[in-house]
Amino acid sequence: EIKNRPGFQNLIQDILKEGDTLVVTKIDRCARNTLEFLKLQDILFKRKIQFISLDLPYSEDLNINKLISTTLSSIAEFETNRRKERQMQGISAAKKAGKYCGRKTVITKKLIAEVKYLKQNKMLSVSQIVKITGRSRNTIYKVLKDHLGYVSNRLVKATERKEETKDAK
Repeated sequence: EIKNRPGFQNLIQDILKEGDTLVVTKIDRCARNTLEFLKLQDILFKRKIQFISLDLPYSEDLNINKLISTTLSSIAEFETNRRKERQMQGISAAKKAGKYCGRKTVITKKLIAEVKYLKQNKMLSVSQIVKITGRSRNTIYKVLKDHLGYVSNRLVKATERKEETKDAK
């Protein structure tokens, strides 16, 4: 959705003014599905901003442009869904044949040891560990939870969590 794309949202809501033209190379660069495109088209139409996609035929008649772009956005969504479907079928077949194992993990023994040291000895926060290791927040949380026995609630060791529950009783 547009709201999940801050740069694009800023362009649509703040930068483009009445009478401006939004030009995109392909229709699927501005919307991931037909509904999203229709919402965008409505916003642009209400704000009197012209929309041109370089991969679509262009007409001086705005209604014809609207018809063409709406129809082709539906086709683009259909093609995307078909491509995803074929990709999933290919992955499934490769798994059955033992040729697909997924993406290589970035979690190594070295990273686990480093995260353990930074968390337990240096008492650093996840944000600080992310900066030091250069790994994503999700990766660090996965290391803490799956490899070091931390519970996601307040990032305490599972054994510490049991002691806290005993103390509360």
